[in-house]
Amino acid sequence: MVAKTLSGALPDLLENLEGWNPEFENFNIPPTADIPVVVRRVNDETGEIRRAIDWVHWGFVPAWKKSFTERPQPVNARIEGVATNGMFREAFRHRHCIVPASGYYEWSVNAAGVKQPYFIRGVGGRGLALAGLFEDWTDPAIPAGQSSPVRRTATIITRSALGDIEPIHDRMPVLLAPEDYDTWLAGDFASAAEALIFLDAASRATIRAFEAYPVGSAVGNVRNNGPELIDALSA
Repeated sequence: MVAKTLSGALPDLLENLEGWNPEFENFNIPPTADIPVVVRRVNDETGEIRRAIDWVHWGFVPAWKKSFTERPQPVNARIEGVATNGMFREAFRHRHCIVPASGYYEWSVNAAGVKQPYFIRGVGGRGLALAGLFEDWTDPAIPAGQSSPVRRTATIITRSALGDIEPIHDRMPVLLAPEDYDTWLAGDFASAAEALIFLDAASRATIRAFEAYPVGSAVGNVRNNGPELIDALSA
């Protein structure tokens, strides 16, 4: 599952947001690329809370990793184990983000084994707000007292498919509605179990919010990038 992010898809989330570039477009974002995520920031002096954009490495690198290039760097975190998996556990409790996307591509395989890519987006061309986690990594090889640049990474939480997505693929991202944005970013849940219940309810509320259509196989090559990738195949 690979999210594809571009401009103009989520005005209620991105409009006038600090750090957002409204001219940004990318129709074929691969893992390890830099992607925009929405985070919650608190002003230490005034206590003001606001949303802002961070540009992060798409592929989760836990803070305890000794090397930034060490694999795996998962672009997805399965909701079934995200609260207990040692790679994601701390981020799930404390470091939430939202990945804005105009939609995402998913490959369906029919009974004959033929693969067909689909573009999945919100009804009427609306974008999707994907629940994510972020982590900050600093190089442990840098001697104490010397500054080390922080590298922020992120992953998208996924779950079993719901509604119209089920015939296409057995997994899907966990999606958030506008009324869920601030609750998820704040992360003020009494427990990991409560956070999981919230995400399940939020994603189930979006069951009828999708439209999906087949697109050309050119999207399978990340060197291809342009608006024609999300054009529907002719009947």
